[in-house]
Amino acid sequence: MGFLRCALSEWPFLRIRLLRTRLGVWLVLLLAVVLRLDRTAAVSDPLAAVLLVAGGGATLCVAYLAGARADRLAIGPALLHPRSPGAMTVGRWLAATGGAAVLVLAAAVHVGIGIALAGLVTAAAMSAWTLALAWSGGNVLVGAWLIWLALAGGQSPEAILAHPHPGPLRCAIAAALEILPGLWRYRGLASADLGAAAHAALWILAGLAIARSRAGRAVVSP
Repeated sequence: MGFLRCALSEWPFLRIRLLRTRLGVWLVLLLAVVLRLDRTAAVSDPLAAVLLVAGGGATLCVAYLAGARADRLAIGPALLHPRSPGAMTVGRWLAATGGAAVLVLAAAVHVGIGIALAGLVTAAAMSAWTLALAWSGGNVLVGAWLIWLALAGGQSPEAILAHPHPGPLRCAIAAALEILPGLWRYRGLASADLGAAAHAALWILAGLAIARSRAGRAVVSP
């Protein structure tokens, strides 16, 4: 029960950041822009829109919940109260996932339950991975990841390598898309693809393990 209480004690950070920072504004803006682009596209793709909202929303939530320098500086003192690194990590992950889940449900209100579930699992995987980035290098890495999602996250490795002469850069991008959490892969979650589900589960566990390790060391990157 001590672990659960400590984890849940991190949950109010989401409400505080929604009310006292621009997090809420950015989340609403993300939702509005993605849905608008999907509705005005030549071919609407609700699944892609929901996954982009999930990934972008999770990344923004982590940026405001854990990525700022002040948040990382507070890790050490917070662990003295007492609070375990594991509980802090799980708590922040749940808070970020919860914030992104609200966006996913709003984006998926008129689509099937499969798409909504795909968005929720994507939000969980992206939150865990982005939390590991945040506690490893702060919002510099989180911002870079958000740009990556916007520019390449939805493309498959096959699409990147479709060029007649892909070259080293395209091969590197394709390899990263194959390994890292990817919106293209998590499209399979909507059709109960076990491979996509296993990939998401693996990155949830790996992201939380890395984040816990960084919290345990109370390392603050410059």
